[in-house]
This record gives sequence, C-alpha cells and structure tokens, in this order.
Amino acid sequence: MSYLRYKVLRFLRKEDGSQSIAFMIMAPLLVGSICAMIAFTDAYRARAMAADATAVIADTLSRQTTPIDMSFLRGLQAVAGRLTRYGDAVNVRVTQIRCAKKCDQPQNRVLRVDFSKGQGLARLRHSDFSAGEMRARVPLLTKGDRILLVETSFTHKPIFNVGLKDTEITMFQATRMRFAPQLCWKACSV
Repeated sequence: MSYLRYKVLRFLRKEDGSQSIAFMIMAPLLVGSICAMIAFTDAYRARAMAADATAVIADTLSRQTTPIDMSFLRGLQAVAGRLTRYGDAVNVRVTQIRCAKKCDQPQNRVLRVDFSKGQGLARLRHSDFSAGEMRARVPLLTKGDRILLVETSFTHKPIFNVGLKDTEITMFQATRMRFAPQLCWKACSV
C-alpha cells in the first residue's frame, strides 16, 4: 500500500511534462474562439455595409430631378448588391409619402403614399402608415411635405457555424428631396 501511495504522490508532484498535451487540449478552444470572432465580426460588417448601401441609394434618389422607373430601380438594386457584396439577393423598396392632414399631431396625422415600388419587397399602401411601426419610422412633416423612405433587405448567412443563424438584415432610411419638390414615378403630375 505504501508503494502505491508513493507512486501517486510522486506523479502528482512531478513538474516536468510535455507542452503538446496542453496544446492538444487548448487548440480546439482557440480555434473555436477565432472562428466565433470572425463570424460575429462578419455579421457586424454585413450590417454596416447594408446601412451604407441604403444611405447611398437614399442620397442618389434625393438628388434625382427626373422621373424614375423600374429599370432605374433595378439599377439601384444592382448598386446595393455591389456595395453589400450580396448581388441580386438584395431587395430594395422606395416609397414616397406625404402628410395630408393633422401634420402637427404625430399620433393623429394622416400620411398618404404617393408611390411605393420595390424589387423583392412588397409595395406599401396608405394603411401601412395608419398605425404601427411604419408610421413611427416617419419623421415629422409639414402639410404637403414629401419624404422618401428607402429600404434594403437581404439574408446574411454566417461564414462559420458558431451559434448564429441566418439573419434577415433590413435597413431603413428616410430622406427629403434636395433639388426637386418630389420624386416622380414614370411621369410627374402636379
């Protein structure tokens, strides 16, 4: 019995050994941590690029002085696809709304849709702005004032399986026209 006890204590007190065993234990944790950092950083990168692409499209539309059409919208979708690196998977919607009544009362104001067109996203209607999240996104407007709402959307797939799921990234930008009173769809009507 004393011989066995002697061997166990000797083993526990030993300080020499191989670093390769410690490396084999820690390597999977190190690799997993690096993969998780890359995946989370990539998700934040995708979100930031979507915000930038939406801002570029909104700025482009705010400077437009001639009517736009579906081919112009497809061109904007292609630009957003290049900026986000998601190509044709990026959906774009442009909506122009105006305040028709009670503009000084945010909870009671009446918002009207001049036009809403999208590539991959359903068009918005007057009822979408009667209450709820879409209504809350619209800043204060004066009566007759118009604003453009630009939305981009795509699905981000994580590059590593570290607990992140496929995420729908949707960005929203509200902007006013700069050089014209309104943006026109196909033709301008006063």
